[in-house]
Amino acid sequence: MVFSIGATLAFAFGMLWPHVSRTHRGMAVLVCLSIAGFILSLFTGAYLTADAVSAEKREGTLGLLFLTPMRGWQIILGKMAMHSLQVGYALLGAFPVFFLPILLGGVGWNEVVRILVVLVLTLTLSLACGMFFSTVLREVRNAVLATALTMLLLTLLPWGQVLMGELFGGRSWMHGLPQLSPMTTLVYAFESYFRSRKIGHSIFWGSAAWLAVASMALIIISGWLLPRIWRKSESGERALAPVPTTAIPRRKRLPKWALPMDKAPLLWLAARDLCEAPWLRWIRWIALFFFAGSLLISATVKRNCHEFFITAFCTSYVLHLIARVQLLLAATRRLHEDRQSGALEAIVVTPVADYELTHAHHESLWHSFRRQFLVLLATNLTLTSAVFLAFDHLDMDHGTWAIFCAFFIGGAVLTYADFAAIRWLGLRESLRKQTQLKAVGRVFLMVFVIPWVAFGLTFLCAIQTHGQLLVGFIFLAWALVSSLYLGALTSACHRKLRYGFRRHLAEG
Repeated sequence: MVFSIGATLAFAFGMLWPHVSRTHRGMAVLVCLSIAGFILSLFTGAYLTADAVSAEKREGTLGLLFLTPMRGWQIILGKMAMHSLQVGYALLGAFPVFFLPILLGGVGWNEVVRILVVLVLTLTLSLACGMFFSTVLREVRNAVLATALTMLLLTLLPWGQVLMGELFGGRSWMHGLPQLSPMTTLVYAFESYFRSRKIGHSIFWGSAAWLAVASMALIIISGWLLPRIWRKSESGERALAPVPTTAIPRRKRLPKWALPMDKAPLLWLAARDLCEAPWLRWIRWIALFFFAGSLLISATVKRNCHEFFITAFCTSYVLHLIARVQLLLAATRRLHEDRQSGALEAIVVTPVADYELTHAHHESLWHSFRRQFLVLLATNLTLTSAVFLAFDHLDMDHGTWAIFCAFFIGGAVLTYADFAAIRWLGLRESLRKQTQLKAVGRVFLMVFVIPWVAFGLTFLCAIQTHGQLLVGFIFLAWALVSSLYLGALTSACHRKLRYGFRRHLAEG
């Protein structure tokens, strides 16, 4: 359904785009469809296969699979095939849509076939990456975040070579590191790049071969590791003596802000396992350093380095997306696990009021993610300040300046609305859905997909206008309307759960 809506917007985008000849409208539609399909394929593994094996570990049923004559790689392939059927059939049903731009002109069938090959290879790599992290990790949030971050880094980091070439005025070579990125494969699947300088075809096929080899390697490694990891965990290869409590650092059990259990027992319970993993913290700091460096280069270097400003903008968006996914996983994890284990029922039979339970959940998430929230606001403020102070250096006119300011200011308002909506919607959906990933998918649809579909409609309206200042006001209006929509969702969940928590738990 989401892809069908995206295809409809793409065709409307191609038909309504002003000052574009009919021969180029087919290419505009194909670009929109390719980007939507690429994003779908890139992050599918984080949703479908990142919990395929780790769920068996948590439930203690992985050993039953090894009672059969199957080997580790057979289990991995079976899990991967089973969990990929859903998106595989959806992608197969979407294949004919990609050939419709041929009717608009400017697109050949061989170009469409190459793009479909890229989407299948990217989907396979994403599923294989999800299976790998599901094999080596146990918790669903760590596996999902590790899969999503790996695909993001694999897509964006190899293009650092291109940025360095632009900075130092050299030639931007696409051979080498950029070929490791699935985005390179997608870009060179288009005819204009595939036939460019007689090296486009070698870059495309080399990058496609790398995606296939990387997927196969991840599947083989996962199949080799699975029985060994299971055998090590079941054979008791651990210290026989109990580990003293004083040897476990406090920050690994509870956040530093958490109060003792005797002073705030509900907040203490809600704060369990909300500590951020060190590797996630390091990745965020590296991304912030990269963001600051790219923005500083774009604002100070004498040459026009617009690529670095766009890179800083994209890095800020990635930071926003990672923080939202972290909050989404944390908001749905604890209550879902407590409900599955029966611990939540033991809490609700006590004389604790409903509003005390929801308040503890809300406060624990706010205290745990308020630092990330402030960092995201700081990135938006930094980008806005850069646009204000260096718009001449960035060759921006007043219209472009207004559009970027609308994006950054509206994004800051939308960030506040997103964080509030995720906390309350995550609480409600964790009581309704049978699995955590289903709850995550439901909240993601309501908080992210619906506003961004509205953004597509807003963009179609904006491109029909002739004044860039008006376009900026339209984008700002979209951010405000989306914030009002999220505020209405938050208010409805707040009213229903504050005094109806037990009723929702019984219905779920």
